[in-house]
Amino acid sequence: MKFSKEEKKFWQRYFRIEKLDDIPKEWPLIGGYGFGDEQSDEFFYFISLRVSIVHEIILKESYVTDEGVKYMCAFKELKLLYLRRHKEVTKKSISCFNKMESLESLNITKTKITLTDLCEYLDNKNLKEVFLDSEENEENILDKAFILKERMPNCNIYLDTCFSTENNGTPTKPIF
Repeated sequence: MKFSKEEKKFWQRYFRIEKLDDIPKEWPLIGGYGFGDEQSDEFFYFISLRVSIVHEIILKESYVTDEGVKYMCAFKELKLLYLRRHKEVTKKSISCFNKMESLESLNITKTKITLTDLCEYLDNKNLKEVFLDSEENEENILDKAFILKERMPNCNIYLDTCFSTENNGTPTKPIF
């Protein structure tokens, strides 16, 4: 099997890879510190064609949209998905989150996904923690948190924070 012209350009540009055999099938991390935030839907399209296992994706303000999240569904063993400040990630991505069988931690703060959206569509029993922003009033928050907790009893939902601990190491309390 060979690279298409576009795919060859992609692998050369981002990773200086010339041959298919040089592409690792397993990646511990995509994104994070020092990786840059140039990732786009096309980036994840080409990665998903050749890489089968990714453990963590950490992105902040990249060019990924709902389309890119669809390509992430191809990664087996994805445990952590951090999509902070992605204005083009919407409730359409929730069906993809549900398909990610190994996903344990999901950060969708500063996206267009709301607590109401999660309440209506999120149903991934493997999730242990979800981070998102909320503009709901306190009464609605507790009602929606209860619905999510019933559906996903092992999952903690954190509002308006990106981490489960404060800077000093103090644990942040989930909403339910």
